[in-house]
Amino acid sequence: MKTTILARLGLAGFAAAMGLGASAAHAQSNVTIYGLISGGVGYVSNQGGSKNWQALSGTNQNPRWGFRGSEDLGNGTKAIFTLEAGFSIVNGTGAQNGRAFGRQSFVGLSDKQWGTLTLGRQYDTIHDYVGPIIISSNGVNIGDNDNGYNDIRMQNSVKWVSPTVGGFHGTAQYGFSNSATGFRNNNAYSFGLGYKYGDFDWNAAYAQYNNPFSGTNNDGAIANDYASPLLIFSKSATRANVYAREQRIFATGGFYRWGPALIGAMFSDVNYTYLDNSHLHLQNYNLTLNYNVTPALVLGAAYGFTAGKYDVINTRPQWHQVNLQADYWLSKRTDVALTLNAQQAAGDAQVAQLFGYAASSTKRQMAVTLGMRHTF
Repeated sequence: MKTTILARLGLAGFAAAMGLGASAAHAQSNVTIYGLISGGVGYVSNQGGSKNWQALSGTNQNPRWGFRGSEDLGNGTKAIFTLEAGFSIVNGTGAQNGRAFGRQSFVGLSDKQWGTLTLGRQYDTIHDYVGPIIISSNGVNIGDNDNGYNDIRMQNSVKWVSPTVGGFHGTAQYGFSNSATGFRNNNAYSFGLGYKYGDFDWNAAYAQYNNPFSGTNNDGAIANDYASPLLIFSKSATRANVYAREQRIFATGGFYRWGPALIGAMFSDVNYTYLDNSHLHLQNYNLTLNYNVTPALVLGAAYGFTAGKYDVINTRPQWHQVNLQADYWLSKRTDVALTLNAQQAAGDAQVAQLFGYAASSTKRQMAVTLGMRHTF
């Protein structure tokens, strides 16, 4: 649903009364109301020793709704904003710890020559530059340790996105701690660089979160997103309820389109340093293939491997994961998808745990979901 608003909230009359001139009086604003609803049913082979059938929200993509707007300021410059909320369709509750607009909330300026500058709660460069590869795989690396599925958002953040020049584009972002207790007491930053030429698209990104679940500043750049039970590596393996003092993520990857096939590859390197001085190093390797059998039917297959090393407890856990999906589009806005995710723990890993599910009691876990998505 899209609405073009002229003289919104009496803008023209206000501008004339204040003597702001004809350019302000005739400024045009566009506001779009948009959203996505997705849900279905699923079977998981082992959750704590038992199989389970369940209704699921977000089987095809996480539900959301929001407002997106812009105002033409002239000379190629626009004022822009986005307010976006997440929710569960199975019980109607809000996502992102119940925030009114927890997925995104920012305002800024966009200029054709100088790029885009925004302020607020925003995605970081991991999401922007390599997240699409994770999404295309129809699965998530264990515990979303590289934030490829965007469980961690950066709030209190200023973000600049460059214009594209010669196929290159970049992003720089900084999230303030907003705390007098210390500049690094829950601050964050990220950078990204991408290149696109024809059917080839390759990107790299870096993000660092400092004291992301601070006991003295729980509303900094990362806030309570970091306490999500989905993020199974945010706490130390040696002491309960001890969070990371620092998390560093480097990721690189991209796509190549070959006729009806879209081939993706990604590598990410993740380092956790915990408050008890223990350390975890994880490396993720991903390969994806999506193939348009017909304009309406897309088949996808992906393989992911995660290798880890704890220094204090001297263990080397590993996980293999395979994702398969058949996605059929009933229209441009509605599709149904059948998805299979299977994970095998290896090395010193004791259990499998697919993202979004309770851990298996064994080294294997499989989930099958049938879901529907509708966008508006």
